[in-house]
Amino acid sequence: MRSNSMTSGKPRLAYIGVGLMGGPMAARLAGLGYKLRVFDADAGRQAAAMASGAVGAASPKDCVEDADLVLLNLPSQAAVETVVFGQAGLSDALLSPQIVVDFSTVSPDFCRSIGWRVQAATGCEWIDAPVSGGPSAAGEGTLTIMAGGSDWAIARIRSLIQDIGRQFTHVGQTGMGSVAKMIAQLVVGTNYAVLAEAVRLAEAAGMDAALLPECVKYGHADGVLMQQLYPRIAAHDFAPRAYARQLLKDLDMVQELARSSGTATPMSGQAAQLFDLLIAAGHGDIDGTGIYRLYEGAPSHLTAIGESARA
Repeated sequence: MRSNSMTSGKPRLAYIGVGLMGGPMAARLAGLGYKLRVFDADAGRQAAAMASGAVGAASPKDCVEDADLVLLNLPSQAAVETVVFGQAGLSDALLSPQIVVDFSTVSPDFCRSIGWRVQAATGCEWIDAPVSGGPSAAGEGTLTIMAGGSDWAIARIRSLIQDIGRQFTHVGQTGMGSVAKMIAQLVVGTNYAVLAEAVRLAEAAGMDAALLPECVKYGHADGVLMQQLYPRIAAHDFAPRAYARQLLKDLDMVQELARSSGTATPMSGQAAQLFDLLIAAGHGDIDGTGIYRLYEGAPSHLTAIGESARA
């Protein structure tokens, strides 16, 4: 059993994956005085985290030395699998009572499976804690966090969560945080498509599209996405806050969850088709707002999707 510092002060942290979201989250934690070791497969990202006050590590295994909490923020299930069970992975070094907190967006079934495997191999508990809010909220400590894990493990991370999020919900056991995130991504992913469609229709009808958030403020069409996301689409701002390819990955996982749950999600299925077209056109690394690009010109391919949905 590895000793820990959690009863006497801030927990010591290992942070693996310091990219678009993990980078600002790690920088915030370092700025708040947490002792932080970081690893990223991209040397440039790791160097940026080190410049913010973290200590670099040579591998995931090396990263967890003396850590109380092991934080993951990775782009895919394959990346999580590699970090945990690959060469020089976490499973070679984890010891109870360390806790793994995975901020990645992955499927509920994957969370349950890898959580069980980690606990069986190391005795360490696994919390799935996907986040929402984007890079700016990550840096400001105002993320929305939904978590699955045991009551004991959740109690041990609450002080950390208070430093990175303003809204936290313990949804249930391991995997249930990811269920909540899948449903949230259904709402977000379909809204990217709907808001892009609204921008293009306003433009095509001769309206100043940028005025719509003011027009609908306090009405039924108002909301955070209308006030924060729509203006970026109207400004044709496609700088990545959330990669389009990641949104497609999430929408595909929504479809998997729907199938395994015995229900249907046709709206998110249509949104996934649109993001599939966007990525096939070579736009996977722009922001999800870039779905607007499908509407440029004479988008007969979109008319076909709309007609097939009503057939």
